[in-house]
Amino acid sequence: MYTFSVIGIIMVYSKIKEVLQKNTSALIAAGLGIVVSLVIFPMVIISINQVVKNGENRFTELELIRVKNLIQNEIDRTSLALGDWSNWNDTYQFAKDQNQEYIENNLFDETYQNLDLNSILILNTSHQIVYGEYFDTETQSISEPPIDFSSLIIEYPELADMNRPEGYKGLAQYQGLVMIVASNPILTSIKEGPPQGNIVFIKVLDNQRITNLSKITLRNLGIYSTETLLTDVPPIPVSSILKDDVYVIPKNEAIITGYAYLSDLKNKPIILLQVDNPRDLFLQGRTTKTIVIAILIALILFLSIIAYYYSLSILNAREHRKEEETSAKMLEITRRNAIELEQRVIERTRELEIKNHDLETFNYTVSHDLKSPLRGISGYSTLLINDHAQQLDTKGLDYLQKITDSAQRMDLLIQDLLSYTKTNRNEIIKIDVDLNNLFDFLLLEYAEEISKRKILIIRNLECDHLLIDRDGITLVLRNLMDNALKFTKANPDPKISIDCKMNENNAVISISDNGVGFDPQFHEKIFDIFQRLHEPEDYPGTGIGLALVKKTMERFGGKVHAESQIGVGSTFYLEIPL
Repeated sequence: MYTFSVIGIIMVYSKIKEVLQKNTSALIAAGLGIVVSLVIFPMVIISINQVVKNGENRFTELELIRVKNLIQNEIDRTSLALGDWSNWNDTYQFAKDQNQEYIENNLFDETYQNLDLNSILILNTSHQIVYGEYFDTETQSISEPPIDFSSLIIEYPELADMNRPEGYKGLAQYQGLVMIVASNPILTSIKEGPPQGNIVFIKVLDNQRITNLSKITLRNLGIYSTETLLTDVPPIPVSSILKDDVYVIPKNEAIITGYAYLSDLKNKPIILLQVDNPRDLFLQGRTTKTIVIAILIALILFLSIIAYYYSLSILNAREHRKEEETSAKMLEITRRNAIELEQRVIERTRELEIKNHDLETFNYTVSHDLKSPLRGISGYSTLLINDHAQQLDTKGLDYLQKITDSAQRMDLLIQDLLSYTKTNRNEIIKIDVDLNNLFDFLLLEYAEEISKRKILIIRNLECDHLLIDRDGITLVLRNLMDNALKFTKANPDPKISIDCKMNENNAVISISDNGVGFDPQFHEKIFDIFQRLHEPEDYPGTGIGLALVKKTMERFGGKVHAESQIGVGSTFYLEIPL
């Protein structure tokens, strides 16, 4: 019995050994695949999750800042409207004698609708409320106020302060309501005193107004008093122990929510702002993880196959050890190159996705969050100049014109900035470009200025044809011509020289002028974005043109550099590879 047991164990051992010997290569390959998977998969997944988390937190923080700015704009707009009433002789007289005619002629439903207000309070010099009504935005009529105005004044004594000419504006929370408040001392139309009290505008941030703000921001918003018991809001750390200004928490796979504290008139963080944002980056990260995991599986399978055949070749061909060693080295080099290549592909893919996302976010911000209010500023300024110029004095018209000019400069800056960000996305199409025809076209754009200023144009083109992207080179040359014309305005005898020469590897186009020039130590700095060496009042511009030139030339595989002397002029060289 014992003998049979020993024989059986020996037979099983022999069988196992035989199987292992026959499948050594397969076991090595499988073991390698399992080990590599256990090491690489967690690292990649953790890295992608961390990038997604950081990106979501940053995006949520930016959205909270954007909403805060919008709320501040509402506060400023309410304060601006208040200024028209606080410096009005009729208001001044009413604060003194409380005449009913003022109320009948001015304080009716349409007034609240036009000003988008809930309450107007008028206080006398004893801080007593001589007028105070509440306009319900849902019923569109005067109704019983939901708060005690006298207690509100006691809670926020700043609203009754007559000693501050610019008044107070900001947020307040009382009896569970969050509101925008603004208070000014009541003065005459020429802003003389003594103050006859205060006038207070109140705009309650009720559900309807928060819904309107949500439509404007394209985000679901919430604005709560910290004294309100909130059932659908997770526990938020108090502002005193919150390390960052923003608290971010995912709500589900589609929505991530950011919270931030807003301060009231007393600079106390007692108001909570909530912004819900779509988790686009999270969804992109999940897709990226799927792609990366698929690539890693293919890579591990590839490595396992290599390991299998590598070990098999060693076991079956010991007599050819030297040749097999050489083969093994080649396989190892191939494996390492494959790993490095795949890793580079993964890194480049990740970098491109991040850059494309940042660029899309930036373009969205510029197009929607900058240009929209800018058009409003420009439009209303133009309306004021066209329709109300007679009501403004010379100084007011000058201020209004400066606002219009600033809006135009800002619009130009936005356009240039958008052009700069879109440069890398424009397709390069190389065609045969006739430089003589191209410069004829460019000089025709400036023909009126050249004729008026009697600018001497000298052209010497040894290379008259280039194989290059026409739109890109036109953009570069137009920016350099703009600079040459702009910085020669102070010279009574302006001169611009245009040259093109060939060397062994490049075509070199140079544009020279006898303008104001610049210090040679700044010959590289001038190509940085927003870098300016002169005051915008003297030489207008956005500081983007030369940065756009450099970026475009780099896309061509070329270079740009400049030489200059102060008071002598400047020369810009474009090196274009043939």
